[in-house]
This record gives sequence, C-alpha cells and structure tokens, in this order.
Amino acid sequence: MSQAQDLNNAVIALTSGFAALDTAVQAQLAAAAAANQSGDTALISQSIANIGGITSKMAADAAALTAAVPGATTVAPPATTTPVVDAQPDADLPSIDAPTITAPDATPPTA
Repeated sequence: MSQAQDLNNAVIALTSGFAALDTAVQAQLAAAAAANQSGDTALISQSIANIGGITSKMAADAAALTAAVPGATTVAPPATTTPVVDAQPDADLPSIDAPTITAPDATPPTA
C-alpha cells in the first residue's frame, strides 16, 4: 500500500466518524426537544452535556487521526471546553479509529 492509500483510509475513517457524530447529536437534540415539551430541565441539561462531550471527543479523535497518519498534515488538538451545566455526559461517545498505516515512512506535505 501507499501514502495515498493511508490518506484515503484516514478520510474514510473521518467520514464514518462524523456520520456517527451526526447520529449521536441528532439523538441528543431529539431528547432535548422532548424534554423541552415536558419541561424537564434536568434532561435538557443532560442532553447539552452529552452534545458537548460527543463533539469534544470527536474533535480530539480527528486531530489524533491526522497525527497517526505520517503522510497527513498534523492538526493540533482542539482546546477542550467544559459544558456550562451541572450534568456530566452519559451518552455513548462515538469515536474515530485510526486505520492501519501502510506507509510509515511517509512525510506530511509542506505548507
């Protein structure tokens, strides 16, 4: 395999990871909307905390993925933020898993 295949596999991992991100966030938005209808502020806070946890983890995973692929441009990890709610995330947090690297001696493109 080649550097091009490694980069292609990384893009596939990002694509499937962000599809999982969208699915997870949509589920939390639906839960928040239902909680809003019933006036359950605790569940709304929980949904907000879950969305924050989901998006923060996926951003960190995407940065880690580019660092794991030698032929990719390394992206600095994002700053982490803490939700401004009392709840801690309790949702299943999706992840972006780095694919197997086949060109370990590849070098990132220069800016």
